[in-house]
Amino acid sequence: MNLSRRTLLKAPALLAPAVLAPALLPRATEAAPAKPLWPGARYTHADKARALRRGLSFVHGIATDPKHFAEYGDDLLWFYYNISSCAADRDLKARVFRLGKERAQAWRKANPNVPKDAEAVDLISFASGSFAAEYFGIRDEKMKADVRRAAARFEPKDFLKFDPTKESVPLDLPSDCEKCGSGNPLRSRACERCQKTSTMDDPYDVLTDALITTYTGQRYGVLLGARLADVAQWLPRFRPYRGYEDGNNKDYVSIIYAVTHIIYAFNDYNLNRLKPEWLPHEYQFLRENLRHVITVDDPETMGEFLDTLKSFGLTEADPLIQQGTDFILSRQNADGSWGDAKHGDTYHFYHSTWTAMNGIMDYRYRGERVSFADALKAQQNGTAS
Repeated sequence: MNLSRRTLLKAPALLAPAVLAPALLPRATEAAPAKPLWPGARYTHADKARALRRGLSFVHGIATDPKHFAEYGDDLLWFYYNISSCAADRDLKARVFRLGKERAQAWRKANPNVPKDAEAVDLISFASGSFAAEYFGIRDEKMKADVRRAAARFEPKDFLKFDPTKESVPLDLPSDCEKCGSGNPLRSRACERCQKTSTMDDPYDVLTDALITTYTGQRYGVLLGARLADVAQWLPRFRPYRGYEDGNNKDYVSIIYAVTHIIYAFNDYNLNRLKPEWLPHEYQFLRENLRHVITVDDPETMGEFLDTLKSFGLTEADPLIQQGTDFILSRQNADGSWGDAKHGDTYHFYHSTWTAMNGIMDYRYRGERVSFADALKAQQNGTAS
C-alpha cells in the first residue's frame, strides 16, 4: 500500500495498456443532459458523465490486471470504495459498487490471512484493504482479530515514524537508507550500517501518512500506532501554511497534500460536509492556491483541491470550481486517464485518474459533521509552539 495515495513508489512498474471493458464504456445516449455545466461553460453535464465513465474504465483495466492488483490491490479497493460511497450520480455509484465488490472478493481470496512475520506496513495494507472490502459486504472477522493482535506487537514509531502521544513530527527524521535500506535513529547524519549520508524525511509527508494510517485504523477498528486525535493535536505547529513563494518554498507540494489529507481525515473521505470555520487555515490555503495548480498543469492535484473545496460547500456556481472543473475536463487523455504520459508508472496513472474523477464528480453528503469529534477538538486546542 502507498500510504499517501499519491507519492510515487521507489520502483514503479511500467504501465500496461488498460483494457476497457465494453460494459463500462459510455453508452450512446448518456442520462446526463447536453446542457452546459454553468452558463457559458464549454462542457456539458453529458461531457462530465462521459469523462467519469471513461476514467472508471481506465482504472478498472488496471485493477483487473493480476500483476497490478497484486501490487496495488488494497489501494485500488479504496478507489472503488471512495467513489461508490459518496457519488451523487446513482448510475455511477451502482457501477462502481458492482465492480468494487468483485475486486473485494478477489482481494480477500488473494489475502486469506495475515502472515506471522507481517511488518507494520503490511498491517496497514491489510487494514486498508479490509476496511474497503467490508464496505462491499466482504467481511473477515478473523483477519481483523489477527491484524489487531499483530498490531499490538509494534510501537507507534513502527507505524508512524514518531509517537504522536508524546511528540510532534520530528524535523530531523532520517529516511530509510537509499543504499542498504536500513532505518536510522533520529538526527543521524549517516547510515549506521553503510555510512551513506542520510537524507531527511519531509515532515509534511510524515504527517500525511500519519493522518491516513490513524484514520484508517480507527475506521477499521484496529489501533495502528495511535488515534487520529493524537496526530491532530500537533496540527497547529504546521500552521499557517506557506504558499508557492515564486518557487522558493521547497515544501510546497508536500504542504498541499498534507492540507488535503487533513480535510479527508475530517470529512470521512468526502462523505461529510465541513464548516470552513472548523479548518480555517486549510480552507484559506486551498482558495489561495488553486489557480497555481492550473499554471503548473497538474490535474491530479487539481482533483484534490476541488473535492476538498466542495466539502466546504463550494459548488459549480463558484468561479474557482468552474476554473478547476474546466481545466480537468480539458486534460483527459485519449484512453480515459489523466496524467503525464512521460511519467510512465502505474500508480501515477491510476491515482491521477482517481483524483481527477473526485474533482469533477458530484457528491451526496451525509450532512455537516466530522469523522471524529475528539480529533477536531484536539486540533483546535493543540500545542501551537
